[in-house]
Amino acid sequence: SPPAEKVTAGSRIRSAVPKDEYARWLHSLQDKCNYCTKYLTKVALVMDDIYFAFRTPELLSANYFVHPDTKAPLKPDVMILGKALAAGYPLSAVVGREGFLNSYDKKFLLQVNKTVGTLAAWHGGIVASNVFLEVLNGGGKQDGSPLLEIDAKDQLAELVKKCGAFTESLNDKFASACVPVRIRNFSNTFSIDFLNKSFYNSRYPQYLLAEGIFLGNYSTGKFNLNADVKKSDFDELEKQFVSAALKMQKDGYFEPVSSMAKKKLYLSLLARFAKNYAKIYYDQIMLDKHIDIEVSHNHPVNKFGHFWSSVGMIIFAYPLIFWYGQPLKGCLWFLATHVVRQSGHFFYEHQDRDIEKLKFGHKDASKKEAAAFLSIAGAAYYYREDIWAVVSQYIDPSFFELSIDQYASTIALFTVVPHFIDICYQYGFLRGLSWALKILTDPFTDLFDFYTHVIIHPIWFLDFKDQRATYRLDINTKKVVKVE
Repeated sequence: SPPAEKVTAGSRIRSAVPKDEYARWLHSLQDKCNYCTKYLTKVALVMDDIYFAFRTPELLSANYFVHPDTKAPLKPDVMILGKALAAGYPLSAVVGREGFLNSYDKKFLLQVNKTVGTLAAWHGGIVASNVFLEVLNGGGKQDGSPLLEIDAKDQLAELVKKCGAFTESLNDKFASACVPVRIRNFSNTFSIDFLNKSFYNSRYPQYLLAEGIFLGNYSTGKFNLNADVKKSDFDELEKQFVSAALKMQKDGYFEPVSSMAKKKLYLSLLARFAKNYAKIYYDQIMLDKHIDIEVSHNHPVNKFGHFWSSVGMIIFAYPLIFWYGQPLKGCLWFLATHVVRQSGHFFYEHQDRDIEKLKFGHKDASKKEAAAFLSIAGAAYYYREDIWAVVSQYIDPSFFELSIDQYASTIALFTVVPHFIDICYQYGFLRGLSWALKILTDPFTDLFDFYTHVIIHPIWFLDFKDQRATYRLDINTKKVVKVE
Protein backbone atom coordinates (compact mmCIF):
# COMPACT_ATOMS: atom_id res chain seq x y z
CA SER A 1 0.00 0.00 0.00
CA PRO A 2 1.14 3.60 -0.46
CA PRO A 3 2.81 5.50 2.39
CA ALA A 4 0.65 7.20 4.97
CA GLU A 5 -0.12 10.91 4.70
CA LYS A 6 2.03 11.74 7.73
CA VAL A 7 5.16 10.42 5.96
CA THR A 8 6.05 13.71 4.27
CA ALA A 9 9.33 14.69 5.93
CA GLY A 10 12.72 13.03 5.82
CA SER A 11 13.83 10.30 3.46
CA ARG A 12 11.37 7.65 2.34
CA ILE A 13 13.33 4.65 1.16
CA ARG A 14 11.13 1.63 1.64
CA SER A 15 12.32 -1.95 1.35
CA ALA A 16 9.97 -4.60 -0.01
CA VAL A 17 9.86 -8.26 1.01
CA PRO A 18 10.20 -10.60 -2.01
CA LYS A 19 6.85 -11.85 -3.26
CA ASP A 20 7.60 -15.55 -2.65
CA GLU A 21 8.81 -14.90 0.90
CA TYR A 22 5.71 -12.84 1.71
CA ALA A 23 3.43 -15.48 0.11
CA ARG A 24 5.07 -18.22 2.21
CA TRP A 25 4.44 -16.17 5.36
CA LEU A 26 0.77 -15.60 4.42
CA HIS A 27 0.23 -19.33 3.91
CA SER A 28 1.89 -20.01 7.28
CA LEU A 29 -0.47 -17.48 8.88
CA GLN A 30 -3.41 -19.15 7.16
CA ASP A 31 -2.36 -22.53 8.60
CA LYS A 32 -2.29 -21.07 12.11
CA CYS A 33 -5.75 -19.51 11.68
CA ASN A 34 -7.14 -22.80 10.39
CA TYR A 35 -5.62 -24.72 13.31
CA CYS A 36 -7.18 -22.31 15.83
CA THR A 37 -10.54 -22.52 14.07
CA LYS A 38 -10.49 -26.32 14.00
CA TYR A 39 -9.23 -27.08 17.51
CA LEU A 40 -9.63 -23.93 19.63
CA THR A 41 -11.89 -21.11 18.52
CA LYS A 42 -12.67 -19.37 15.26
CA VAL A 43 -9.88 -17.08 14.08
CA ALA A 44 -10.57 -15.50 10.69
CA LEU A 45 -7.92 -14.81 8.07
CA VAL A 46 -9.11 -11.43 6.76
CA MET A 47 -7.74 -10.12 3.45
CA ASP A 48 -8.14 -6.39 2.90
CA ASP A 49 -8.28 -6.12 -0.89
CA ILE A 50 -9.63 -2.59 -1.11
CA TYR A 51 -6.38 -1.28 -2.62
CA PHE A 52 -5.10 -4.52 -4.15
CA ALA A 53 -7.91 -6.29 -5.98
CA PHE A 54 -8.61 -6.24 -9.74
CA ARG A 55 -5.28 -4.64 -10.72
CA THR A 56 -3.55 -7.82 -11.91
CA PRO A 57 -4.63 -10.82 -13.99
CA GLU A 58 -4.93 -12.82 -10.75
CA LEU A 59 -7.68 -10.33 -9.71
CA LEU A 60 -7.47 -11.01 -5.95
CA SER A 61 -4.57 -11.17 -3.51
CA ALA A 62 -5.62 -14.71 -2.59
CA ASN A 63 -4.72 -15.77 -6.16
CA TYR A 64 -1.73 -13.46 -6.46
CA PHE A 65 0.12 -14.83 -3.42
CA VAL A 66 0.06 -18.51 -4.30
CA HIS A 67 2.30 -20.85 -2.34
CA PRO A 68 5.76 -20.85 -3.97
CA ASP A 69 5.99 -24.66 -3.84
CA THR A 70 2.46 -26.03 -4.16
CA LYS A 71 1.07 -23.10 -6.18
CA ALA A 72 -2.06 -23.32 -4.03
CA PRO A 73 -4.00 -20.04 -3.61
CA LEU A 74 -4.90 -18.58 -0.28
CA LYS A 75 -8.37 -19.29 1.12
CA PRO A 76 -9.26 -16.30 3.29
CA ASP A 77 -12.24 -16.47 5.60
CA VAL A 78 -13.24 -12.83 5.03
CA MET A 79 -12.45 -10.46 2.16
CA ILE A 80 -12.99 -6.70 1.98
CA LEU A 81 -13.42 -5.17 -1.45
CA GLY A 82 -13.62 -1.53 -2.52
CA LYS A 83 -14.70 0.38 -5.60
CA ALA A 84 -12.39 -1.67 -7.84
CA LEU A 85 -15.20 -4.22 -7.58
CA ALA A 86 -17.29 -1.84 -9.72
CA ALA A 87 -14.51 -0.64 -12.05
CA GLY A 88 -14.07 2.53 -10.02
CA TYR A 89 -17.71 3.33 -9.27
CA PRO A 90 -18.66 3.75 -5.58
CA LEU A 91 -19.22 0.33 -4.06
CA SER A 92 -17.78 -1.80 -1.29
CA ALA A 93 -18.41 -5.31 -0.05
CA VAL A 94 -17.48 -7.59 2.83
CA VAL A 95 -17.67 -11.23 1.84
CA GLY A 96 -16.88 -14.33 3.83
CA ARG A 97 -17.23 -18.04 4.26
CA GLU A 98 -20.18 -19.54 6.10
CA GLY A 99 -19.72 -19.40 9.82
CA PHE A 100 -17.60 -16.25 9.75
CA LEU A 101 -20.18 -13.85 8.36
CA ASN A 102 -23.77 -14.64 9.23
CA SER A 103 -26.19 -12.09 7.86
CA TYR A 104 -28.97 -13.23 10.18
CA ASP A 105 -27.18 -13.54 13.51
CA LYS A 106 -27.15 -10.19 15.31
CA LYS A 107 -24.48 -11.41 17.71
CA PHE A 108 -21.82 -11.22 15.00
CA LEU A 109 -19.79 -8.04 14.76
CA LEU A 110 -20.20 -7.60 11.01
CA GLN A 111 -23.94 -7.31 10.45
CA VAL A 112 -23.76 -7.46 6.68
CA ASN A 113 -27.52 -7.53 6.22
CA LYS A 114 -27.46 -3.79 6.88
CA THR A 115 -26.36 -1.16 4.36
CA VAL A 116 -24.51 1.76 5.89
CA GLY A 117 -22.19 4.55 4.79
CA THR A 118 -21.94 6.97 1.89
CA LEU A 119 -23.56 5.68 -1.33
CA ALA A 120 -24.30 2.34 0.37
CA ALA A 121 -26.06 -0.03 -2.03
CA TRP A 122 -26.08 2.68 -4.71
CA HIS A 123 -27.69 1.18 -7.78
CA GLY A 124 -25.15 2.75 -10.17
CA GLY A 125 -22.29 0.98 -8.42
CA ILE A 126 -24.16 -2.32 -8.39
CA VAL A 127 -24.92 -2.13 -12.14
CA ALA A 128 -21.31 -1.21 -12.93
CA SER A 129 -20.09 -4.10 -10.76
CA ASN A 130 -22.35 -6.59 -12.55
CA VAL A 131 -21.06 -5.49 -15.96
CA PHE A 132 -17.44 -5.45 -14.79
CA LEU A 133 -17.59 -8.89 -13.18
CA GLU A 134 -19.34 -10.34 -16.24
CA VAL A 135 -16.55 -9.05 -18.46
CA LEU A 136 -13.90 -10.45 -16.12
CA ASN A 137 -15.71 -13.79 -16.18
CA GLY A 138 -15.49 -13.93 -19.96
CA GLY A 139 -19.15 -13.30 -20.65
CA GLY A 140 -20.31 -12.43 -24.16
CA LYS A 141 -23.07 -10.74 -26.05
CA GLN A 142 -26.40 -12.36 -26.89
CA ASP A 143 -25.07 -13.42 -30.31
CA GLY A 144 -22.21 -15.26 -28.59
CA SER A 145 -19.45 -12.78 -29.52
CA PRO A 146 -17.17 -11.60 -26.71
CA LEU A 147 -17.85 -8.27 -25.01
CA LEU A 148 -14.22 -7.20 -25.39
CA GLU A 149 -11.89 -7.59 -28.34
CA ILE A 150 -9.03 -8.26 -25.90
CA ASP A 151 -9.70 -10.37 -22.82
CA ALA A 152 -9.89 -8.30 -19.62
CA LYS A 153 -7.23 -10.35 -17.87
CA ASP A 154 -4.93 -9.96 -20.85
CA GLN A 155 -5.46 -6.20 -20.65
CA LEU A 156 -4.55 -6.24 -16.95
CA ALA A 157 -1.40 -8.25 -17.73
CA GLU A 158 -0.43 -5.70 -20.36
CA LEU A 159 -1.14 -2.86 -17.91
CA VAL A 160 1.15 -4.41 -15.30
CA LYS A 161 3.89 -4.76 -17.91
CA LYS A 162 3.51 -1.17 -19.17
CA CYS A 163 3.48 0.36 -15.70
CA GLY A 164 6.49 -1.66 -14.62
CA ALA A 165 8.41 -0.50 -17.70
CA PHE A 166 7.41 3.12 -16.98
CA THR A 167 8.69 2.86 -13.40
CA GLU A 168 12.02 1.42 -14.55
CA SER A 169 12.46 4.01 -17.30
CA LEU A 170 11.57 6.99 -15.12
CA ASN A 171 13.86 5.86 -12.30
CA ASP A 172 16.72 5.60 -14.82
CA LYS A 173 16.04 9.18 -15.89
CA PHE A 174 15.92 10.34 -12.26
CA ALA A 175 19.31 8.68 -11.70
CA SER A 176 20.77 10.25 -14.85
CA ALA A 177 19.55 13.69 -13.75
CA CYS A 178 21.06 13.14 -10.27
CA VAL A 179 17.85 13.98 -8.43
CA PRO A 180 16.99 12.18 -5.15
CA VAL A 181 13.57 10.94 -6.29
CA ARG A 182 12.34 7.50 -7.30
CA ILE A 183 8.93 5.99 -7.98
CA ARG A 184 7.63 2.51 -7.28
CA ASN A 185 4.48 0.78 -8.39
CA PHE A 186 2.15 -2.13 -7.97
CA SER A 187 0.36 -2.56 -11.26
CA ASN A 188 -1.12 0.87 -12.05
CA THR A 189 -0.75 2.37 -8.56
CA PHE A 190 2.31 4.51 -7.92
CA SER A 191 3.98 6.24 -5.00
CA ILE A 192 7.10 8.36 -4.67
CA ASP A 193 10.26 7.67 -2.67
CA PHE A 194 12.73 10.37 -1.60
CA LEU A 195 16.41 9.54 -1.08
CA ASN A 196 17.36 12.66 0.90
CA LYS A 197 16.35 13.52 4.46
CA SER A 198 14.75 16.84 3.64
CA PHE A 199 11.92 18.51 5.52
CA TYR A 200 10.49 19.72 2.22
CA ASN A 201 10.14 16.51 0.20
CA SER A 202 6.37 16.89 0.39
CA ARG A 203 6.62 19.92 -1.90
CA TYR A 204 7.36 17.71 -4.89
CA PRO A 205 3.65 17.23 -5.78
CA GLN A 206 3.37 21.05 -5.84
CA TYR A 207 6.21 21.25 -8.36
CA LEU A 208 4.44 18.58 -10.39
CA LEU A 209 1.31 20.70 -10.26
CA ALA A 210 3.30 23.58 -11.75
CA GLU A 211 4.22 21.20 -14.60
CA GLY A 212 0.55 20.45 -15.21
CA ILE A 213 0.31 17.16 -13.28
CA PHE A 214 -2.26 16.98 -10.51
CA LEU A 215 -1.81 13.92 -8.32
CA GLY A 216 -4.76 14.60 -6.03
CA ASN A 217 -4.85 15.97 -2.52
CA TYR A 218 -1.91 13.93 -1.31
CA SER A 219 1.34 15.40 -0.06
CA THR A 220 2.93 11.94 -0.35
CA GLY A 221 2.50 11.75 -4.13
CA LYS A 222 0.21 8.76 -4.60
CA PHE A 223 -1.30 8.39 -8.06
CA ASN A 224 -2.98 5.83 -10.34
CA LEU A 225 -3.00 5.43 -14.14
CA ASN A 226 -5.83 4.18 -16.32
CA ALA A 227 -5.58 1.02 -18.39
CA ASP A 228 -5.82 3.03 -21.63
CA VAL A 229 -2.59 4.97 -20.97
CA LYS A 230 -0.38 5.10 -24.10
CA LYS A 231 3.37 5.15 -24.70
CA SER A 232 3.21 8.86 -25.59
CA ASP A 233 1.52 9.53 -22.24
CA PHE A 234 4.34 7.77 -20.40
CA ASP A 235 6.97 9.75 -22.33
CA GLU A 236 5.26 13.07 -21.45
CA LEU A 237 4.94 12.08 -17.80
CA GLU A 238 8.64 11.19 -17.63
CA LYS A 239 9.63 14.65 -18.92
CA GLN A 240 7.36 16.44 -16.47
CA PHE A 241 8.40 14.34 -13.47
CA VAL A 242 12.10 14.93 -14.16
CA SER A 243 11.57 18.63 -14.88
CA ALA A 244 9.71 19.13 -11.60
CA ALA A 245 12.45 17.29 -9.69
CA LEU A 246 15.22 19.36 -11.29
CA LYS A 247 13.46 22.65 -10.48
CA MET A 248 12.84 21.59 -6.90
CA GLN A 249 16.48 20.57 -6.51
CA LYS A 250 17.62 23.91 -7.97
CA ASP A 251 15.46 25.72 -5.40
CA GLY A 252 17.19 23.78 -2.62
CA TYR A 253 14.23 21.84 -1.29
CA PHE A 254 15.94 18.45 -1.59
CA GLU A 255 18.87 19.49 0.58
CA PRO A 256 19.40 17.08 3.50
CA VAL A 257 18.65 18.54 6.88
CA SER A 258 21.63 18.80 9.23
CA SER A 259 21.30 18.03 12.92
CA MET A 260 21.81 21.74 13.69
CA ALA A 261 19.05 22.74 11.27
CA LYS A 262 16.79 20.11 12.79
CA LYS A 263 17.42 21.44 16.29
CA LYS A 264 16.78 24.97 15.04
CA LEU A 265 13.48 23.88 13.51
CA TYR A 266 12.39 22.10 16.69
CA LEU A 267 13.31 25.13 18.78
CA SER A 268 11.40 27.44 16.44
CA LEU A 269 8.36 25.16 16.60
CA LEU A 270 8.64 25.06 20.38
CA ALA A 271 8.92 28.86 20.48
CA ARG A 272 5.86 29.24 18.24
CA PHE A 273 3.92 26.79 20.39
CA ALA A 274 4.92 28.64 23.56
CA LYS A 275 4.06 31.99 21.96
CA ASN A 276 0.63 30.82 20.81
CA TYR A 277 -0.07 29.18 24.16
CA ALA A 278 1.01 32.33 26.00
CA LYS A 279 -1.25 34.42 23.74
CA ILE A 280 -4.22 32.20 24.57
CA TYR A 281 -3.69 32.76 28.28
CA TYR A 282 -2.89 36.44 27.79
CA ASP A 283 -6.19 36.88 25.94
CA GLN A 284 -7.95 34.94 28.72
CA ILE A 285 -6.41 37.18 31.40
CA MET A 286 -7.36 40.34 29.52
CA LEU A 287 -10.89 39.01 28.99
CA ASP A 288 -11.20 38.32 32.73
CA LYS A 289 -9.99 41.86 33.44
CA HIS A 290 -12.44 43.35 30.93
CA ILE A 291 -15.40 41.45 32.41
CA ASP A 292 -14.31 42.41 35.93
CA ILE A 293 -14.21 46.11 35.00
CA GLU A 294 -17.49 45.98 33.10
CA VAL A 295 -19.32 44.35 35.98
CA SER A 296 -17.73 45.71 39.15
CA HIS A 297 -15.99 49.02 38.37
CA ASN A 298 -18.54 51.59 37.29
CA HIS A 299 -18.68 54.12 40.13
CA PRO A 300 -16.26 57.10 39.79
CA VAL A 301 -15.02 56.80 43.38
CA ASN A 302 -14.25 53.12 42.84
CA LYS A 303 -12.27 53.93 39.68
CA PHE A 304 -10.50 56.79 41.49
CA GLY A 305 -9.55 54.46 44.37
CA HIS A 306 -8.31 51.74 42.04
CA PHE A 307 -6.08 54.15 40.13
CA TRP A 308 -4.40 55.64 43.18
CA SER A 309 -4.12 52.33 45.05
CA SER A 310 -2.39 50.94 41.95
CA VAL A 311 0.05 53.84 42.05
CA GLY A 312 0.79 53.03 45.69
CA MET A 313 1.32 49.34 44.96
CA ILE A 314 3.65 49.98 42.04
CA ILE A 315 5.73 52.70 43.74
CA PHE A 316 5.89 51.29 47.28
CA ALA A 317 4.48 47.76 47.85
CA TYR A 318 6.00 45.86 44.92
CA PRO A 319 9.52 47.38 45.17
CA LEU A 320 9.67 46.81 48.94
CA ILE A 321 8.60 43.16 48.61
CA PHE A 322 10.33 42.06 45.41
CA TRP A 323 13.31 44.43 45.13
CA TYR A 324 14.41 45.65 48.55
CA GLY A 325 13.48 42.48 50.46
CA GLN A 326 11.43 44.27 53.12
CA PRO A 327 8.23 42.20 53.22
CA LEU A 328 6.85 43.77 56.40
CA LYS A 329 6.88 47.30 55.02
CA GLY A 330 5.73 46.03 51.63
CA CYS A 331 2.83 44.11 53.16
CA LEU A 332 1.80 47.14 55.21
CA TRP A 333 1.74 49.25 52.06
CA PHE A 334 -0.12 46.45 50.32
CA LEU A 335 -2.68 46.37 53.13
CA ALA A 336 -3.12 50.16 53.07
CA THR A 337 -3.57 50.32 49.29
CA HIS A 338 -5.99 47.41 49.40
CA VAL A 339 -8.09 49.16 52.04
CA VAL A 340 -8.37 52.11 49.63
CA ARG A 341 -9.04 49.72 46.75
CA GLN A 342 -11.77 47.71 48.44
CA SER A 343 -13.44 50.69 50.10
CA GLY A 344 -14.64 51.75 46.67
CA HIS A 345 -16.42 48.43 46.29
CA PHE A 346 -17.78 48.40 49.83
CA PHE A 347 -19.01 51.99 50.20
CA TYR A 348 -19.74 53.17 46.65
CA GLU A 349 -20.02 50.48 43.94
CA HIS A 350 -23.68 49.69 43.23
CA GLN A 351 -23.02 46.05 42.41
CA ASP A 352 -25.46 43.70 40.79
CA ARG A 353 -24.60 40.64 42.85
CA ASP A 354 -26.26 38.22 40.44
CA ILE A 355 -24.01 39.38 37.58
CA GLU A 356 -21.06 39.61 39.97
CA LYS A 357 -21.35 35.91 40.73
CA LEU A 358 -20.95 35.07 37.02
CA LYS A 359 -17.42 36.47 36.97
CA PHE A 360 -14.60 33.96 36.91
CA GLY A 361 -12.82 33.92 40.26
CA HIS A 362 -15.73 35.64 42.03
CA LYS A 363 -14.50 35.94 45.61
CA ASP A 364 -16.82 37.98 47.80
CA ALA A 365 -16.80 35.14 50.33
CA SER A 366 -13.01 34.74 50.19
CA LYS A 367 -12.55 38.50 50.62
CA LYS A 368 -14.56 38.35 53.82
CA GLU A 369 -12.60 35.29 54.93
CA ALA A 370 -9.31 37.08 54.17
CA ALA A 371 -10.43 40.17 56.13
CA ALA A 372 -11.39 37.99 59.09
CA PHE A 373 -8.09 36.13 58.83
CA LEU A 374 -6.12 39.39 58.81
CA SER A 375 -7.99 40.57 61.90
CA ILE A 376 -7.24 37.30 63.67
CA ALA A 377 -3.62 37.49 62.56
CA GLY A 378 -3.33 41.03 63.90
CA ALA A 379 -4.88 40.03 67.20
CA ALA A 380 -2.60 37.01 67.39
CA TYR A 381 0.44 39.22 66.88
CA TYR A 382 -0.75 41.71 69.50
CA TYR A 383 -1.24 38.93 72.09
CA ARG A 384 1.69 36.88 70.84
CA GLU A 385 3.44 36.71 74.22
CA ASP A 386 0.38 35.28 75.98
CA ILE A 387 -0.25 32.84 73.14
CA TRP A 388 3.41 31.85 73.13
CA ALA A 389 3.34 31.05 76.84
CA VAL A 390 0.42 28.66 76.36
CA VAL A 391 1.42 27.02 73.08
CA SER A 392 5.10 26.48 73.98
CA GLN A 393 3.99 24.09 76.72
CA TYR A 394 2.71 21.61 74.13
CA ILE A 395 4.72 22.30 70.94
CA ASP A 396 8.45 22.60 70.34
CA PRO A 397 9.20 26.35 70.47
CA SER A 398 11.54 26.11 67.48
CA PHE A 399 8.48 25.46 65.33
CA PHE A 400 7.35 29.07 65.87
CA GLU A 401 10.72 30.78 65.44
CA LEU A 402 9.66 33.15 62.66
CA SER A 403 10.95 36.65 62.15
CA ILE A 404 8.43 39.45 61.87
CA ASP A 405 9.11 39.64 58.11
CA GLN A 406 8.52 35.90 57.72
CA TYR A 407 5.34 36.15 59.77
CA ALA A 408 4.02 39.05 57.65
CA SER A 409 4.89 37.22 54.42
CA THR A 410 3.12 34.05 55.58
CA ILE A 411 -0.01 35.95 56.59
CA ALA A 412 -0.02 37.83 53.26
CA LEU A 413 0.21 34.56 51.33
CA PHE A 414 -2.73 33.11 53.24
CA THR A 415 -4.95 35.92 51.92
CA VAL A 416 -4.41 34.72 48.31
CA VAL A 417 -3.18 31.12 48.26
CA PRO A 418 -6.44 29.43 49.48
CA HIS A 419 -8.46 31.01 46.67
CA PHE A 420 -5.73 30.11 44.16
CA ILE A 421 -5.83 26.48 45.31
CA ASP A 422 -9.62 26.44 45.08
CA ILE A 423 -9.52 27.66 41.45
CA CYS A 424 -6.81 25.11 40.58
CA TYR A 425 -8.93 22.35 42.11
CA GLN A 426 -12.05 23.35 40.17
CA TYR A 427 -10.59 24.47 36.82
CA GLY A 428 -7.00 23.19 36.62
CA PHE A 429 -3.56 24.60 37.39
CA LEU A 430 -3.20 26.69 34.22
CA ARG A 431 -6.52 28.43 34.83
CA GLY A 432 -5.44 29.11 38.40
CA LEU A 433 -2.12 30.46 37.12
CA SER A 434 -3.90 32.84 34.74
CA TRP A 435 -6.01 34.11 37.65
CA ALA A 436 -2.87 34.65 39.77
CA LEU A 437 -1.19 36.57 36.92
CA LYS A 438 -4.31 38.70 36.58
CA ILE A 439 -4.17 39.60 40.28
CA LEU A 440 -0.45 40.43 40.13
CA THR A 441 -0.78 42.59 37.01
CA ASP A 442 -4.03 44.34 38.00
CA PRO A 443 -2.22 47.44 39.38
CA PHE A 444 -0.43 47.99 36.05
CA THR A 445 -3.47 47.52 33.80
CA ASP A 446 -5.63 49.58 36.16
CA LEU A 447 -3.46 52.61 35.38
CA PHE A 448 -4.57 52.38 31.75
CA ASP A 449 -8.16 51.46 32.56
CA PHE A 450 -8.82 54.21 35.13
CA TYR A 451 -6.48 57.07 34.20
CA THR A 452 -9.56 59.10 33.25
CA HIS A 453 -10.47 59.20 36.94
CA VAL A 454 -7.22 60.55 38.33
CA ILE A 455 -9.27 63.50 39.59
CA ILE A 456 -13.03 63.36 40.17
CA HIS A 457 -15.62 65.83 41.43
CA PRO A 458 -15.90 65.77 45.26
CA ILE A 459 -19.65 65.33 45.04
CA TRP A 460 -19.14 61.70 44.05
CA PHE A 461 -17.74 60.97 47.52
CA LEU A 462 -21.21 61.64 48.95
CA ASP A 463 -22.85 59.07 46.70
CA PHE A 464 -22.76 56.15 49.14
CA LYS A 465 -24.56 52.95 48.26
CA ASP A 466 -27.35 51.52 50.35
CA GLN A 467 -25.82 48.43 51.93
CA ARG A 468 -29.20 46.73 52.30
CA ALA A 469 -30.45 47.53 48.79
CA THR A 470 -30.44 45.30 45.72
CA TYR A 471 -29.11 46.75 42.47
CA ARG A 472 -29.63 45.70 38.87
CA LEU A 473 -27.02 46.53 36.21
CA ASP A 474 -27.73 46.89 32.49
CA ILE A 475 -24.43 45.61 31.09
CA ASN A 476 -24.93 47.46 27.78
CA THR A 477 -25.87 50.94 29.06
CA LYS A 478 -24.04 50.60 32.40
CA LYS A 479 -27.16 52.01 34.03
CA VAL A 480 -27.67 50.78 37.61
CA VAL A 481 -31.19 50.65 39.04
CA LYS A 482 -31.92 50.29 42.73
CA VAL A 483 -34.49 47.59 43.42
CA GLU A 484 -36.51 48.16 46.60
